[in-house]
Amino acid sequence: MDSVHCHHCQKPISGKFVRAFNKVWHHKCFLCAGCQKPVLGQYIKKDGKPWHTPCYQKAFIPNCDVCSKPLTGGYLQDYWGNKYCISHKKYATCTSCGRIVCGPVTNGGMRFPDGLMICHLCTETGVTTQSKARKLMMEMRAALKSLGLNLYNADTPTRLTNRDELHGNSRHDNHDEHPLLGLAKWSTTYVGKRIVSRQFNEILIQTNLPEEHFRTVVIHELTHAWFFYNNPKGEKLPLQVEEGMCVLVEYLWLKQQKTDDARYRMKVIKECSDPVYGDGFRAANKALRTMRLSSLTRYVIEKRKFPSALAAFFYD
Repeated sequence: MDSVHCHHCQKPISGKFVRAFNKVWHHKCFLCAGCQKPVLGQYIKKDGKPWHTPCYQKAFIPNCDVCSKPLTGGYLQDYWGNKYCISHKKYATCTSCGRIVCGPVTNGGMRFPDGLMICHLCTETGVTTQSKARKLMMEMRAALKSLGLNLYNADTPTRLTNRDELHGNSRHDNHDEHPLLGLAKWSTTYVGKRIVSRQFNEILIQTNLPEEHFRTVVIHELTHAWFFYNNPKGEKLPLQVEEGMCVLVEYLWLKQQKTDDARYRMKVIKECSDPVYGDGFRAANKALRTMRLSSLTRYVIEKRKFPSALAAFFYD
């Protein structure tokens, strides 16, 4: 009778042995595929090889980025690739970048009195002074001009503020899906139904936003200012139309930035389910495929709606 040989070392086996995967092995030759040490007890089978449970978890099961425990069940993953236990959903997320705010992921964060939560990764470039806000506003006016929307010498004073003041001046109430981080304020005086004067007052921006996010919010609000100054009749545009156009301008500027943060904000814009901001953006972006931005802005001012494909074809 032929002797039995170990599958690993090919030497004859005498005495005790391990039978696994329809093969036989010396005890010392039955090695974990991960650490290459003998497997003496229970093991996990994968691709015809044994694995110690800890070695298998290290190789194939990621650890939670919050508590460092293996994610053996269901787990959550954010845009940035951070994976964490479902139970950690109780942690707040950063209002700006969407990361879970905790020591291991963001080195913690700050919750401001108005409820704003900003992680420490974002506070590194936070806009906290009026001088910096004014400087960035002027740069974004130039960016708006490069997209074909020139404000010339029109006045757009910009002021940092908090969430309470922003919500107190909001033109619509639901901001669950689209947090209110900026606001353009203007006033209109009527005699009866006739407009006798209009005044652009200021742009309010949430304080402590990181610089690129601040720029994104500013160009949105500057687009509101552009519509104010280029709408001589002063007739209100439907909220979805005007907000949709402003988000579209945000999106077009973000496309030029080529940064991870910009790509994240573009994803947030595309996936927003808010009927004003999200649906408005998608309608504006669809219209942009049929006419250039300068024509589209002129059309929505004149018609107070987005163009159909047929209307866009005949519109100069």
